[in-house]
Amino acid sequence: MTVIKQKSVSSDRYAKNVRKYINGKHALARDGWNIECDKYWFSKMAMTRKVFHHDKPSRAGAKNVTILHQILAFLPEECSCNGGKMTPEKCMSYAKEWVAQHYQNQQVIFALHEESDKAGKRYAVHMAINRTDLLTGKRCDTGGRRGKYKRASWVRELDDKWNLVQLEKGKKNSKIRERQPREIEKEIIDRDEYSYKNNLRELIHIAIDEGRVKNMEQFKKLLASWGVDIFIKNNRVYATDLDIKEAGNPKCTFNLTRLDGRFAVKQLEAAFEKNVLEAERALPYEKRCEIYIQRLKKAYSAWVEQAKASKGVAYNSFPKFIAPKCDEDLLEDPAVRDELLARRGYAREIRNRYAGAVPDADDDRVRAAGQAHGGSAVSRQMDDRVVDRGDYSRGDTPR
Repeated sequence: MTVIKQKSVSSDRYAKNVRKYINGKHALARDGWNIECDKYWFSKMAMTRKVFHHDKPSRAGAKNVTILHQILAFLPEECSCNGGKMTPEKCMSYAKEWVAQHYQNQQVIFALHEESDKAGKRYAVHMAINRTDLLTGKRCDTGGRRGKYKRASWVRELDDKWNLVQLEKGKKNSKIRERQPREIEKEIIDRDEYSYKNNLRELIHIAIDEGRVKNMEQFKKLLASWGVDIFIKNNRVYATDLDIKEAGNPKCTFNLTRLDGRFAVKQLEAAFEKNVLEAERALPYEKRCEIYIQRLKKAYSAWVEQAKASKGVAYNSFPKFIAPKCDEDLLEDPAVRDELLARRGYAREIRNRYAGAVPDADDDRVRAAGQAHGGSAVSRQMDDRVVDRGDYSRGDTPR
């Protein structure tokens, strides 16, 4: 889960530190919202507050909060500096969407930094939010005591939209920061000396990123050719460095998840799937369409078996059919589009037939529109068309 922090700026000293940090040379990216991002942004915000008489406290004896200093700190696993999908550009886009939803009438300056400590690295966007609402002329609410709970709720909603990892109750927010090379290993690496643990990490990264392995068997075979034995035990992936083993070192087998959080079973499978999709995108368009239809039929067949086993389960708890992700350009192919429409139509009929309590047709129509694959406008329209057609497409029957 993305971490949101906020501090109210009321002292000149804190304001100076915020300005210095945002304008610092170490920022990877900077931008502005309702204000140009230049070296004069701080003075421009002060002028805005003065125009609206917000340069003074709202009441006698109170502190005058001038700026809200907010920080969106992304989970290390999600950041591209650790192999995640959140690049600096995406982190900035996330922050702008945050502001567009909750501070659209404020002047805001963004600064993205790569933060690091003994535990590892991550990206964080620092935002200076002027208190003056340009539309209403009022001061922006700082949130009070319950503000942090409200902001945390907002972040969870945005994380869900961006498909980012959600924080689980009772679990630490990040494990990858505990899986970075330890101090002794870092010292070895810094001296340009051989570290067999770090060598193992690099070999696995090369296998995934450059070897383009597409499944666990290919992964094992490639690493075996490099002197590394991969095996799975209790749903954990282990690696044995055969060269170290032959040298007589008993500490030659490692739990890959402890070496790097990206080497857990689920993360490896996601990397394999990504490599499969990238390889398919290099194929001719007709072949890509054919492969997607085959994948769709396979996913549908698996879901049908699951649906049969769930017969009688309440409608809201009944398993939903989720079609494999489809590239937008494939939706232009009539065969792909018709097959996708048909399978979703079949799935809806089967769910209505097998589920314990079926809602009214109008409720079903609304629910169908909200469950569109990937949330795209094209998919929502396609789901609506399935409902409106009222048939099984091309004369097929649900299977």
